[in-house]
Amino acid sequence: MQYKRLSWSIESSPQKPGDNAIGILTLDDPKASNAVGPRMALELDAMVDEIKHSDVRVVIITGAGGNFCGGGNLKVETLPMEKPDDRLGLDDNEYGDLLLWWLNDHFHHVAQRACRKLEDLPQTTIAAMDGITVGVGLEMAISCDLRLCTDRVKMAELAIPAGFMSEWGAPRNLPKLIGLTRATELILTGRFVDAKEAVAIGLVNRAVTPDRLLPEARDMAGRIAQMPKLGVRYAKEMLRHYNQHNRSQEGLDAEMARVLEITRTRECAEGIAAFNERRRPRWMENLR
Repeated sequence: MQYKRLSWSIESSPQKPGDNAIGILTLDDPKASNAVGPRMALELDAMVDEIKHSDVRVVIITGAGGNFCGGGNLKVETLPMEKPDDRLGLDDNEYGDLLLWWLNDHFHHVAQRACRKLEDLPQTTIAAMDGITVGVGLEMAISCDLRLCTDRVKMAELAIPAGFMSEWGAPRNLPKLIGLTRATELILTGRFVDAKEAVAIGLVNRAVTPDRLLPEARDMAGRIAQMPKLGVRYAKEMLRHYNQHNRSQEGLDAEMARVLEITRTRECAEGIAAFNERRRPRWMENLR
């Protein structure tokens, strides 16, 4: 696959030049704040498969252009609104409508599968977050094993305020990191968390200045890469095993069913429209 929204490079550990033990996966669509649309989801799904079979021991995931990830790309994820200019060249008839909705559903399936593969990578994963880290960007970060951020990071789970719901595992993963009470508040309100609070509640391992983000991530990755390969890999495997006891196919299917139901609602269409028009959503008015 030719990658247009992601970039991948392999580096040596700072502690051992020449070992080629660190992979850096960069979300690379800075004009869109690295937001995830169908193309990026497809690339991430394919890229994680390649990484799984690579020789790198640690993967750093970061974003280009001063942001980690601006959530879902609502500039392109507009099929639920059924806008005439979103028909992708399909005829304006019942079969064209059916194909549009199938494409929208398939995007969500690909996105969920990509994040599930990210969780299941045998390599240790480190999210290095700067700037905007919201929605699926935050969910991607909490799917990683470790998290570093800059002191200017802004994190939030914005799915509900945007008319959606969390679909990359936030209801399953976030409570384990910060507790059910805090996780419920962040998911239901979409409140932003700064770096100081993120460290205090255990959402990230540590916060650093922007110029230190990747050096700090490389140093952490390098230290892990120098440890015995099987020891690190099996320790991660067992940590995931015990921590993910509530991850089941039944749960993933239930999550997806609810996501797809929501994308068909007027609330979802209003959330997308409000985001793109830079205004507050008119939830109740939209439902009358």
